[in-house]
Amino acid sequence: MLDTRLVTFLTLCQTKSFTKTAEKLHITQPAVSHHIKYLEGYYHTKLYTYTNRRFVLTPTGRTLYQFVNSVHSDSERIREHLSLLTSPTKELRLGAEQSAGESFLPYLIIAFMGKYPDYKIRVVTDNYDALSRMLNEGELDFFLMDGIVSKSEHDYYELCSSSTICACSPDHPLAEKTVSIQELYNSTLILGVDKTPSRNRLEQIFRDNNISSIHFAHRIEISNSLTTVKQLLIQNIGISFLYKSAVARELKEGSIRQIYIRDYYEYHSYNLISIHNSYFYPEQTDFIKFCQDFLKQWDSDI
Repeated sequence: MLDTRLVTFLTLCQTKSFTKTAEKLHITQPAVSHHIKYLEGYYHTKLYTYTNRRFVLTPTGRTLYQFVNSVHSDSERIREHLSLLTSPTKELRLGAEQSAGESFLPYLIIAFMGKYPDYKIRVVTDNYDALSRMLNEGELDFFLMDGIVSKSEHDYYELCSSSTICACSPDHPLAEKTVSIQELYNSTLILGVDKTPSRNRLEQIFRDNNISSIHFAHRIEISNSLTTVKQLLIQNIGISFLYKSAVARELKEGSIRQIYIRDYYEYHSYNLISIHNSYFYPEQTDFIKFCQDFLKQWDSDI
């Protein structure tokens, strides 16, 4: 349980607004200011500034935030941990972004339960912002994500790397062939809807490889359903750019094939995220090592 003034500081860092902090904690705005001034006096440092009317933490304020955030997250876990001491069942609370949740996560859980059958597992699939909030508030032990956002806020453990490939039906005329970008433009492109994380990542890959989605003959936009995209590919409705790890099983079975593109390159990494400087790190290392070993094997099988 944190000191009330540290809770105020942590909330202010998250909302970046004295007004919103007061509303969230059900206290007055002067009380928020008093708490922050007390902490600045106690630690003999300025914790924040305003730059272009934006709330910005100072370097010492950022350090204090990381420490307080870690202690707050651990305090929530300690409460649950103590309640489990009388129970033989251990619990793992795991979050995942959609790309991980729809590719290797089910196989990871099956393998983990095979080795550790006494664990109770809770899985949440959501976007980065929601998962980061749940981790910070002690609702998750880890979450899986594609790429890295801010190394200073959390601890990152790289699990494996993969690539984004052009996938199609075995019946597609370009299946298993090496072609130029221009040769793809006669195909129907299946992709995520605009402004979603998966679509934003794909657009960045396209920019890096001088590909333009508007040049494709037709486009089909699918909202957050990898299963639907796979079925459209299998039925030879079009082509799609997908993580190789997400279609690894289909590539092995032959129900989906790859189109190789000249002068095309893209790799990304999957990372396991935990709270920075967590008290529980020593007991987390077994799961981190399990994930790294499992996905190293998974990566070599693709």
